[in-house]
Amino acid sequence: MENEKTNEVQVSGDTKKKKSKKKWIIIAVIAVLFIAIMGSSGEDSNTTVETPDTNGTTTTQASDLIGDTSKKETTTEEKTTVDETKEIRVGSTVKNDHISIFYKSCNDNFKKYSQYADLKKGYKVIQVVFDFENISEVDQTLNGFTCYADGVKCEEFYFVDDYSSPVLETISAGRKFLDATVYYEVPKDAELIELEYEAGFWSSEKYIFVVD
Repeated sequence: MENEKTNEVQVSGDTKKKKSKKKWIIIAVIAVLFIAIMGSSGEDSNTTVETPDTNGTTTTQASDLIGDTSKKETTTEEKTTVDETKEIRVGSTVKNDHISIFYKSCNDNFKKYSQYADLKKGYKVIQVVFDFENISEVDQTLNGFTCYADGVKCEEFYFVDDYSSPVLETISAGRKFLDATVYYEVPKDAELIELEYEAGFWSSEKYIFVVD
């Protein structure tokens, strides 16, 4: 009986040691993953903005972070200002290491919405169209837009037939999502309408598309 009790104590002790060792291994793995995620969130995305000039040529600007003049470099002799870099207009393409976004068109007074739409008094609807291309080697999930009119956040508008939001859509490597369209309800007297797009889930970088 004494031998059996001794064996039970030894087995119990070994089990506790194994559990304790396993616990520390799990903690170590979690710590490594956390460090890796934090490290990747701080990485620059090597963003470029291609803007067509009025004479038909294309100006390409490369920067680690849009709007950061300390890191900005241009591929043309003519330097662009911070505002020109941040404010992306129709016909321009913005790229990072993962996705390419072509700002295809915008309509600052869209009328072809449902007659049953409950549009607020003094408001109008805008339509903005983009082409997305996954230029990475893995699937990419698209982030959401946020619309601001004169710095005030606006609500997305859904009462249209051809609604084709890119938000949370996944594009396979080397594939495209064309004519991705978003609509927003904005004040009629708004002077500056902007759409912000998050460059990545782990990045604070944002692209600002101006609706003219």
